[in-house]
Amino acid sequence: MIKYIKMTASSNFGNMFSVLAASALLPFLPMESVHLIFLNLIYDLSCTAIPWDNVDEEFIAKPRKWDASSVGSFMIWIGPTSSIFDFTTYIFMYFVFCPFFVSKGILFNDLPAHFSGTELTAMQTQYIGMFQAGWFVESMWSQTLVIHMIRTPKLPFIQSRASAPVTFLTMTGITILTVIPFTIFGKLLGFVALPAAYFAYLLPCILLYMVLATSLKKAYVRHFGELL
Repeated sequence: MIKYIKMTASSNFGNMFSVLAASALLPFLPMESVHLIFLNLIYDLSCTAIPWDNVDEEFIAKPRKWDASSVGSFMIWIGPTSSIFDFTTYIFMYFVFCPFFVSKGILFNDLPAHFSGTELTAMQTQYIGMFQAGWFVESMWSQTLVIHMIRTPKLPFIQSRASAPVTFLTMTGITILTVIPFTIFGKLLGFVALPAAYFAYLLPCILLYMVLATSLKKAYVRHFGELL
């Protein structure tokens, strides 16, 4: 219960902060409400395996009591970590990726000066669809992998491994949401299929996110004495 609440509070705080900031700065929504609902649905399904997760011996060496006061500090410390990479993804998708693959180097705000009529509408729709698909995939990767980062104060995958059910569901969730923009269902959601070059950005981005999350996790433990 402690793991789930802290994970969900921190990841949702980061996502909502990113959405609010982007909505104020971008000329279109970074993600539609149906995208957010579907993203959280898959994430929550991945979390259903947490009751069967492995637990570090140190954590069960003594009885634990429920302490709700630590949820707020945990959320504020860990939540904004994903927002850093959300903002990086916004900048990359808006200024680099979408102009290169959609609009011949023209930014979204400048499209009306170069196109008109149905051509402008089609260009704007494709620009938004690719942008939203890029953040949708990046958000799922970061939101789901944080389960492995937060579930233990140790190094994930090396010093402490999640149980098979947790690993299976989280990896399945990431796979499903990564594939969605390439499907008919993704098209119905308004997504545009991402070029393969997108993953040359995504993988280093997620790796850096995991490094930063691990560093902040260790800083949190040094400051508060324990992670969960």
